[in-house]
Amino acid sequence: MRNSGREGGWAGGRLEVFMRAFKQVCGMPDYPGYLAHMTERHPGGSVLTEREFFESFVSARYGNGASRCC
Repeated sequence: MRNSGREGGWAGGRLEVFMRAFKQVCGMPDYPGYLAHMTERHPGGSVLTEREFFESFVSARYGNGASRCC
C-alpha cells in the first residue's frame, strides 16, 4: 500500500533529510546547510553565492582537473 502522506512516510520533511544525508555520503556539497552554518556561527560574515560555493567545492575536490587512473 502506498503512503498517502500520513505520519511515518516521507511527509514532514523526511525526504529532505534523507536527500541531505545521501548527498553528504556521495560527497555533494550542501548549500542550505552551509547557509544555516554561516547564519548560526558567523552572523554578519560574508556568504558565498551558491555558484561560488559549488565552484569552491569542485576546486577543493578536483584541483586543476579531474584525476585519471591512467
